[in-house]
Amino acid sequence: MLINELFIETSNLFNRLVEINWHYMAAKRKTTSQKRKNFLAVLEEEIIQEGSGSNITFVEDGGDVYICMIFRDENIIKKVVIDILDPNRKNPIQPNSQGGNVYIYGASGTIFQPSVNNSFSDFVNSEKPSDFDS
Repeated sequence: MLINELFIETSNLFNRLVEINWHYMAAKRKTTSQKRKNFLAVLEEEIIQEGSGSNITFVEDGGDVYICMIFRDENIIKKVVIDILDPNRKNPIQPNSQGGNVYIYGASGTIFQPSVNNSFSDFVNSEKPSDFDS
């Protein structure tokens, strides 16, 4: 598997078949189907707790912070893209105040740009930099 290659599988999430796209570093950590299945169970709990305020959910597992971008169609989850938050960046979450958005850098070279229903400052202030800085 190349660093920019996806591992794509269909898995059960909220009792529906959902396409799961694992980026290289996330797939490297979740090598077995049982590890991925356990992770998706934790992801379901995070989605339930957070509601639908953003299309990005963070899941901490085994010392890594996973970025999970959730694609919905009429509140039904259709696809999830997963990578690990880049541990080599001092600030893997970068606000862009001019554009009113946020960039989140994944360890596989991915850049996530969440959509946020709350105001931009609410999202930025809800994440503590110390939660993600090494």
